Amino acid sequence: MGLFSCNSDSKQLQQVSPMSVPSKPLIFSHAELAIATSNFSPSSLLGRGSQSSVFLASFPFSPILLAAAKLPSPDAPSSSLNEISILSCLPRSHLLVNLLGFTISSPSIAVVELMPSGSLHHLLHGQLPPPPWPRRLHLALLIARALYFLHSLSPPVIHRDVKPSNILLDSCHNPRLADFGLAVILTPFCPSPPPPAGTLGYIDPSYTSPDYLSTKTDVYSFGVLLFELISGRRAIDVDHSPQAISDWGVSMVRQGRFDDLWDRRMGAVESKTVTAVATIAARCVSSSPEERPEMEEVVACLSDAESRVRSPPVRWRKWMTCRGTL
Repeated sequence: MGLFSCNSDSKQLQQVSPMSVPSKPLIFSHAELAIATSNFSPSSLLGRGSQSSVFLASFPFSPILLAAAKLPSPDAPSSSLNEISILSCLPRSHLLVNLLGFTISSPSIAVVELMPSGSLHHLLHGQLPPPPWPRRLHLALLIARALYFLHSLSPPVIHRDVKPSNILLDSCHNPRLADFGLAVILTPFCPSPPPPAGTLGYIDPSYTSPDYLSTKTDVYSFGVLLFELISGRRAIDVDHSPQAISDWGVSMVRQGRFDDLWDRRMGAVESKTVTAVATIAARCVSSSPEERPEMEEVVACLSDAESRVRSPPVRWRKWMTCRGTL
């Protein structure tokens, strides 16, 4: 769910200076968050999903200044607890939406960094002109690095819900991986792994029992996202056959129809880089998890593709050179 509000002044949010992230999560009381969100009023609502409602939280006398408070839905309190637990254990990273604080008393409310520039879903499927190929390739690379970061931890962290609406854009329009409500720390001693979960169209079809959870679960979801970035199509599109973008994308790759894959709204593209990225996407969504690449290989492939793509037009260069971009 993108932490972006149609009710809030987006220009004002985008002009906010980078916030100071505390070294450790802060402890908030419900009363403090009620004040910060105007008692969780509709005017502060940034977004609503199946597991939480997200509100703009203002802390005028704190280095944080602005943040996003995630109020869990009454029927999904465990999601917020899980997100707080996971993010509290993770090192701070400019690739993730970091935890700033939380409440101890029930319901547990996570306070996370505010991402003022919308979501990848809005960027691809909203009313704005869609980004060109160099921008999409750069987005894909940074998202891949975020997943590689999680999978490289010891023990690794599996996100389990990689999709465009969970990729949020910061004040420099760089992507951050968000929403860790379904995430799992993959320890060999976990007594009762959670049941399979995810989003239709992105969830790994081979992930049919808790025992089948692995880093390759996220790799599959990322492959679907790659096809979405290449084509501009949604993960599930009932107006196309096959409806699943993963099935359609793999079919196009197998037939060598790479020119039929890319989104014509992008204008001119580097056909060789589209071919390389589509090929790695097809490997990511392989029906056999063993045949999928590790995220380290995906990062290397996307880095190589980005190095070979032509320089973007001047009007898009700001996306690539904003401070903080890798």
